[in-house]
Amino acid sequence: MPVSVGRRLEKELDGDATPSSRNELLFLVKEVSRRCGRAKVEDLLSRRDYSSSELAERLRRDGYSDVLVEELVTRALECGLVNDARYGAAFARSKVACGWGRVKIERELERRGVPVSSVEGWPEEFFSEDEERERARLLASRRRVTGKNDYEKTVRFLVGRGYGYALSSEVARDILRGED
Repeated sequence: MPVSVGRRLEKELDGDATPSSRNELLFLVKEVSRRCGRAKVEDLLSRRDYSSSELAERLRRDGYSDVLVEELVTRALECGLVNDARYGAAFARSKVACGWGRVKIERELERRGVPVSSVEGWPEEFFSEDEERERARLLASRRRVTGKNDYEKTVRFLVGRGYGYALSSEVARDILRGED
């Protein structure tokens, strides 16, 4: 039982309103859990957008039952408070602006429970080959060249940022040749 549910239950049971049977107590616990769960969903979504699986994981981590988590997430999806396609598009746009490559964004979206197929316009709207090459070139040109394993370090850096190996290799060669 989540701590917030226990505290609210303690307040509601304080005084003369004690349940007369076990069933009445279980019903009260269920209702208080539902109210606290709704409040938690509202609180979380007021701060930032969540994918449905992120929201479910967060509620489970706080101690809500799987049945209640499913109910709360389903309701949030039905109301439009949670929308995986909207979340995925916003996430992808923000990471493109940060210089992430296509592969890394796809991996991170999958990890967050958002299939890239649900993101409208993926990847055409988010990437063009020239823009991706230019972003990779800009990132690689900021790297300090030491004279030792520069090609390998640059390729590893770009691949780690989510750019494909072929593009990373080509950009690293161009940068090290001085074709900035």
